[in-house]
Amino acid sequence: MDKKTLIKNITYLIAKYLNERNDLIELIQQDSDSVKYILSEINKYKSIEFEEKDYSLIKDISFYYL
Repeated sequence: MDKKTLIKNITYLIAKYLNERNDLIELIQQDSDSVKYILSEINKYKSIEFEEKDYSLIKDISFYYL
C-alpha cells in the first residue's frame, strides 16, 4: 500500500465514522506517520460499529503502517 492509497483509505474511514473530524484528514495529508493516532481516534469516537469490509481495510493499513 503506497501513501496515496493510505491517504485515500484513511480519508474514507474518517468520513464514514467521524465525519466531523476534518482536522484528521488534514493531518494524514500532511503527515502519513500519524496513522496510529488517527486509527485510535476513529476507534475511540466512532458512532457506529465497523463493517466487516472496513475491518479488512484497517488490518491492511495496520500491516503496512503500524
